[in-house]
Amino acid sequence: MIKQRILIGFAAVLLAALALMHWHAFDWAERALLDAEFRYLRAHYPQAVGKDIVLIGIDEATLAAQREPFALWHPYLGRLLKGLALAKPAVAGLDVVLPSRSFDFLIPQYDRPLLEGLTALRNVAPIVLAQLLDDRGNQRVIFTAYLAIAGLDGVGSVIVCRDPDHLVRRYDERECGFGETETSFAGRMAQHLGVQKKSWQGFINYSIGDAITYIPVQKVLEWIDNNNEASLNEAFRGKPVMLGMIQPFVDRFPLPVALAAFEPDTRLLPGVLIQVQALRSMLGPGLIAPLSAEFALALAAVASLFWFGAGGWRKTLVFALATAALVALATALLLWKNVQFPAASLAGVSLLALASRYAYDTLLKSRERRLLREAFASYVNPQILKKILRGRIRPGLSGTRQRVCVMYCNIRGFTSRAERMSPEAVIKLLNDYFSAAVSAVLKHEGTTSKISADGLLAFFGAPQQLANPEKNALEASQDALENLARLNEQLAARGGEPLTVGIGLHSGEVVLGQVGAVLHREYTAIGDVVNVASRLEQATTELGYPVVCSALVADAVGRAGGLEDLGERTLRGHPALHVFGWRPRLLSARAP
Repeated sequence: MIKQRILIGFAAVLLAALALMHWHAFDWAERALLDAEFRYLRAHYPQAVGKDIVLIGIDEATLAAQREPFALWHPYLGRLLKGLALAKPAVAGLDVVLPSRSFDFLIPQYDRPLLEGLTALRNVAPIVLAQLLDDRGNQRVIFTAYLAIAGLDGVGSVIVCRDPDHLVRRYDERECGFGETETSFAGRMAQHLGVQKKSWQGFINYSIGDAITYIPVQKVLEWIDNNNEASLNEAFRGKPVMLGMIQPFVDRFPLPVALAAFEPDTRLLPGVLIQVQALRSMLGPGLIAPLSAEFALALAAVASLFWFGAGGWRKTLVFALATAALVALATALLLWKNVQFPAASLAGVSLLALASRYAYDTLLKSRERRLLREAFASYVNPQILKKILRGRIRPGLSGTRQRVCVMYCNIRGFTSRAERMSPEAVIKLLNDYFSAAVSAVLKHEGTTSKISADGLLAFFGAPQQLANPEKNALEASQDALENLARLNEQLAARGGEPLTVGIGLHSGEVVLGQVGAVLHREYTAIGDVVNVASRLEQATTELGYPVVCSALVADAVGRAGGLEDLGERTLRGHPALHVFGWRPRLLSARAP
């Protein structure tokens, strides 16, 4: 039955794990882990790119140096593109908003410088124009003359994929709304550089390449105006070149890493840097490929095996080590195989299995304890049962020394009385008597140890520690006598004889433990203190008090409450002992 439940539980965990993997429930953790891997690899395992992209930036200083708004930058862009043509770059990508119409109506021949610049650059290198969206989400129109110069393979979309946390990690030409162009801006540039792929899908590899720098447009224009071909050739010849906006509040996106050398303390960076890093990835190891869904599900099934085996610190340690190994494996695969390994998802599935088994075991133990409590509550003292269920009483037969107050209670003249009664009546009377006595002991946090034919042995201070066990024992004695008085009233109403008891109390060090055989044990106290308490109970008849206690008990409560000093008395089989008699006031008040 237990094995069947374990297998059913595993099946439930497995189905839950597969469902969570299918619904990408752990993607948030995968994204966080991927970001951490990017930052770790950039810091500890820097990977240079062969022929890096050169970025020309239109920054604030460049905009401030020109009087016209950017929409009227035809002359400046024309000069810039003609200068680039002199350097003959491998490919040029223009990630800027180009005019959607001719401006010749404003000033005759105003389009000419930009047209001539595009033509000059196109004659020596491929050109890729950025296809952007307008404020309504539609493709922004590019003036047809510019499109004609760039050619059919000269336009690419710069739309980016945002994850639920708004960061840009994915680069997917099929799912990120690249529109009718079908090919991305960076993908077009990669094609012109000889890297052909039908469709780019995966994660941008933010771990490769140095921090991105840029050359301001204003600087390039100075080189061109000064005919500084040497600087132009050194910066651009034979290299991929991008032109983009580097503005503080325009076209910014949150990225997983601080990618810009010119802004090292922020991850909110210009969008053109996404295109640079995507092209770096395409020209280098490629976009990062996620592990196949089928393989990931198979590994999740393996991770679900954490359901098996009882919990404990060893299993928790194995889980921690397995999680660390998964993270290390994921980082290694990212570095050497360009694969995203779902370490966070597998760790999540393992944790689900581990936590589910812990919850199952806890529920099972709770149920077993409840059943034990219900089954043995009438047979085992509640304090002892509580300790057993909590595992605080060791199963061995060794004992421990502890100071307690022992209470011995016995019915006077019970043997002769029982001889005159039927067995059923004897049992009924004993049950009524012990119910009265035991309830008083438990009320005052005592432990019932032995119930003999007509006697009760109890002690106070173990296994539950008490501040003043002697006080608890005296209060329990008083309540036991009160309960007995009420029982005698019931007996009198039925025409029965009243019960008379004697109670002996003594305190000191005893040996506490489980006494008996392996198959049957009894938690009890052993020592001279127990024998003295029994002798004190026997002395109650001679001394005429229902309760007789030792001076140790009386001193523990300041000899208060009406305790009467009886001096030293000789007890049977024991040296003389200083004793006190007690007739509780509440009991005396009930007397006629």
